[in-house]
Amino acid sequence: MSEGIVPLRRRDQARSALDRVDANAVKLLVAGQATSLQAARAGIILADLREQREQMTAVLADLRGREPSGNAQIDEANANLITAINDGIVQIDLFIAQAQVFLEAKP
Repeated sequence: MSEGIVPLRRRDQARSALDRVDANAVKLLVAGQATSLQAARAGIILADLREQREQMTAVLADLRGREPSGNAQIDEANANLITAINDGIVQIDLFIAQAQVFLEAKP
């Protein structure tokens, strides 16, 4: 646990995404489910990335399953959304691959 200091917040303070990652990472570390705070953080971030990918894949499937509306602007917006979601999924896949390499490199 000497890899980093986890700042504690009062309960009434808003939590950022990093605060949530740190809090969950400490729980994994305390439970013995991670070998270090850094590995626990990476595992939490990897799980978050996979969840976001699943959500984006579901939205993509919904958009692809829709029939053309007949309204050119709506159909163009849907096509642009499909492209943006595909790009987002590709980026998430790259982040997941990098996280997996990082986790495998850790003892």
